[in-house]
Amino acid sequence: MAGIIESSPAHQNFSRYDIRVIIKYSVILGKDASCIHKDLVTVLRENAPSIQTVRKWVKAVSEGRDDMEDEPRPGRPMTACGDANISKVLVSLSDCRRKTCEEISTETSMSRTSVFRVLTNKLNKKKKFSKWVPHLLTDEQKESRVNFSRNFLRRFQTEQNDFLGRIITGDETWVYSWDPETKRQSAEWRDFDEPRPEKV
Repeated sequence: MAGIIESSPAHQNFSRYDIRVIIKYSVILGKDASCIHKDLVTVLRENAPSIQTVRKWVKAVSEGRDDMEDEPRPGRPMTACGDANISKVLVSLSDCRRKTCEEISTETSMSRTSVFRVLTNKLNKKKKFSKWVPHLLTDEQKESRVNFSRNFLRRFQTEQNDFLGRIITGDETWVYSWDPETKRQSAEWRDFDEPRPEKV
């Protein structure tokens, strides 16, 4: 018998309903909860229910319960992550990706937890903080800097220290500036593989 159990893959195909029917049948045979649990572990191995679950169903069957299906649960089904709400969140984000869950919640009449669930689970978004950079240069400005640097290197190789002595630098002016935007305020909802936004 043990060889049949070990070689058969049937222990992987038991649903919860099947297990409850087995418990009901075993109770009719007069077996107690610990004996039933031991039999289930022998056949189902790690898929066997806990001893507490077996005791619960033994008690229910002993008290006269015939239906082995789950009892209907109160409450409405979850519709927060439906296509309509996903579209609402996308429309709200199209204006500004820096919005908080609370702001989107106010616009879409959804709860904050539902908005967060849609953003993270359905749209695969993540709030990314801005990366601070000294300057936001255009491609032309970057290319110009590279060309100047190469030119300076060429001249230094031929003229050596004479070239360095002829470089004139201008005075720097330090101007205090205040940016009221915090790091958290600069965060944006972005896809996981999108780079972080840049902020000067």
